[in-house]
Amino acid sequence: MKQYVRIAAAVVVALGALSVTLGAQQQMSPAEVDAVKKEATAHIDKYYRLFSEQKPDVLASEVFNIPWLVIGGSGPQADLTREQAQARFQASMKQLVASGWSRSVFTTENVCVLNANAAIASGYNTRYKTDGSVMSVGGVTYILGKSKDGWRIVSYSGHPRGKVVRCD
Repeated sequence: MKQYVRIAAAVVVALGALSVTLGAQQQMSPAEVDAVKKEATAHIDKYYRLFSEQKPDVLASEVFNIPWLVIGGSGPQADLTREQAQARFQASMKQLVASGWSRSVFTTENVCVLNANAAIASGYNTRYKTDGSVMSVGGVTYILGKSKDGWRIVSYSGHPRGKVVRCD
């Protein structure tokens, strides 16, 4: 667990360093913060839509930053290339479909705007079976960064549903 916290802290520090480099440390207006929250939420919604449509190639090229880091039950794992990310998505989709999965939906509970180019979104993922019943519900927190190509998921980690990252 300590290793997860250290890695998550390192990612946040790296995003903070990037924001300083980009000049993003300036104070943001409430309207600017709201705009970033909407953009980050829309990007996660795009991720879930494309994942449910089983488009691993688009996820690897348009949704996730390469490299990206997933911090799961087996510890941190990095995908350093688009091909590695695509293979991870394909394997995950294959396993879910074999279990009767049809789609997933993310419910955003909080978006913490760090600056104009970085946000942390926290909430829960509901997976549905083909018959419409709930397969599973689990908490997820995403670290997002905005590059010249738009918003990308830099890292994420699963956790209990009730655990939500807050800004305060």
